[in-house]
Amino acid sequence: MKTNRILFILAILLISGGSTFIFASMDESATNSTPYVKPADDLTFHKQLTSFDQTEAINEENKQVYPEPITPTHIEIPAIGVDASINATGLDDNNEMIVPDNGEDVAWFEPGSQPGSTGNAVLAGHVDDYTGPAVFFDLEDLNPGDEIIITDKKGESLTFVVDQLKSYPKDKAPLRQVFGPTNERSLNLVTCTGLYNQSIEEHEERLVVYTTLK
Repeated sequence: MKTNRILFILAILLISGGSTFIFASMDESATNSTPYVKPADDLTFHKQLTSFDQTEAINEENKQVYPEPITPTHIEIPAIGVDASINATGLDDNNEMIVPDNGEDVAWFEPGSQPGSTGNAVLAGHVDDYTGPAVFFDLEDLNPGDEIIITDKKGESLTFVVDQLKSYPKDKAPLRQVFGPTNERSLNLVTCTGLYNQSIEEHEERLVVYTTLK
């Protein structure tokens, strides 16, 4: 709207200017004090306006339209055979993300972003449990370009593409980078990795898989 208003004002000025040029050329024959403006100058100005308007139209056409964000209930990762339910969670009393109490399900951090919206949506799952490998056991085998499919209860789905994998010491994971704001439509998958420390009953590192909406 702002661009159209500017063009409208420029068009009015052009029309007014054209009249001024005509009157100036008429006065020139009597006074020789005002320079004559060639009609070609008006034509050039018209071409510039037309070119500007066409560029704006092309930019509008090239704007990417994104699907609506979804509330995730299911995840598939074909490259590593993951096919699991997603449960919404929040923070525990220690202000840490609550993860599932089993090795089969995946948690979505509900206070954060929805998958498909601008921001970092976060999913977390166990790498193993007392019975053996868990849902995200093979997460470290993903490669850039692999796809992650998120579905809601209505059957609507979004596909995210793996950008990179990074491991961090347990207490030094970049929480703002994983959970914080971003202009991208991102989905980050988090699990444990590294050696298992018996004294604290935890793995010593965290693996983050960074993905963006396809």
